[in-house]
Amino acid sequence: MDWFGNKQNGAKPGTTLPYGARLRGAVSFDDLLAKLGADAFNFDWPSSPQTIEAIGDIDLGAGSRLYRLYLTDDAFLQIATVDGAPGDVNLFVYAESINPSSKDAFERWVTSGRLPDYTLGERSYTRVWGEGEGMAQPVPLEERIYKKDLDTPEYDLTLYSMLYSRELPGMQRNELLLVAGEDSGPEDFVISQAVGIALSTAEFEIT
Repeated sequence: MDWFGNKQNGAKPGTTLPYGARLRGAVSFDDLLAKLGADAFNFDWPSSPQTIEAIGDIDLGAGSRLYRLYLTDDAFLQIATVDGAPGDVNLFVYAESINPSSKDAFERWVTSGRLPDYTLGERSYTRVWGEGEGMAQPVPLEERIYKKDLDTPEYDLTLYSMLYSRELPGMQRNELLLVAGEDSGPEDFVISQAVGIALSTAEFEIT
């Protein structure tokens, strides 16, 4: 696998995005869920409404895509689609990022693989992607970011991603942790940590 420096050309996102999503649209979240999870969540629930500042498009192939609606308060709503039909929806809020000291350090982080457990703050998460108890390679994803319109991307980046999860006490749902090495240029790289949960269609609204 060619890990670095091989950007691929992908198809543009569809003209009609799921749930009426659009640049500079607004997203509101269920405040009741925020109150129920106030003591359990390892992230700050975003206020409503949030403006969609940018849209990310990840073409997974075989008709599957991920759309990421990047919001005002350092968060994004991720919507999975198959042949245009919406599926899973996850809210993620960014935690503190990690800045490798050099490109070499970043590449070592990516290629060394990910452990089966991950700790963020005082909370521990279990790896979702990758089998067994040993190291698992992160999943490379190509994302295009659109800010002005959906015709021309502002920039693209490669995400070396790993998903973790933990059970939320008393809520019968899991909290997700998405850790990604973000490579958007020869000297532009960072390791992001985003925490969130899955949402039902009743728990968010796009207007």
